[in-house]
Amino acid sequence: MFIKIAQSPYLNLLSGLVLLATAGYETWANIEEVSIGAHHGILIFSIVHLLKTIPEFMQGLKDVNESKKTH
Repeated sequence: MFIKIAQSPYLNLLSGLVLLATAGYETWANIEEVSIGAHHGILIFSIVHLLKTIPEFMQGLKDVNESKKTH
């Protein structure tokens, strides 16, 4: 059950969006500073995390489209 929850595309999308929002805010708030911080790494990680969820949602949309064609 834990594996099913951990591999949920909705949970992955939500966590990626939360990471993107919080790290994006932190990066934007410190835009005038030249130093590199952990928020920059988290921002990149969140973008990669979100990019990994795109194929799962595209497959789901394809399945929905195919089911509409058959009915």
